[in-house]
Amino acid sequence: MIQKAQSNGLVTGLIPHLFESGIAVLQYADDTILCLQHDCEKANNMKLLLYLYELMSGLKINFQKSEVIVLGGNNVIAQQYADLFHCQVGSFPIKYLGVPISPSRLYVVDWEMVDQKVMHMSMFLLPKTVIKN
Repeated sequence: MIQKAQSNGLVTGLIPHLFESGIAVLQYADDTILCLQHDCEKANNMKLLLYLYELMSGLKINFQKSEVIVLGGNNVIAQQYADLFHCQVGSFPIKYLGVPISPSRLYVVDWEMVDQKVMHMSMFLLPKTVIKN
């Protein structure tokens, strides 16, 4: 549905100069990231597509668990989009698949949780029958 909307000019994703109509959707497992250029009319079209998806599939999108993150914009614009999609304004760094993501350099404290998980995994002892010499 979104690709069809893109080809009809109803929705424009990010970096349309590199990919035809831009990248509008990134998906992995049960996570979806929607990427839109700043255009209130096209964002409204995306909202309509999401509602149509709910009606056709019988599934419900939980907008309360969703966030709007605006790159290079101000808080007023971010709040307008959050109001449109009935969700909260988010900020970087975000965690995607447990890894912090940010458009700028991350600080040591941002990697602390990842480091703790790796350290926890390395403290797990394997049975001797599993280890080959």
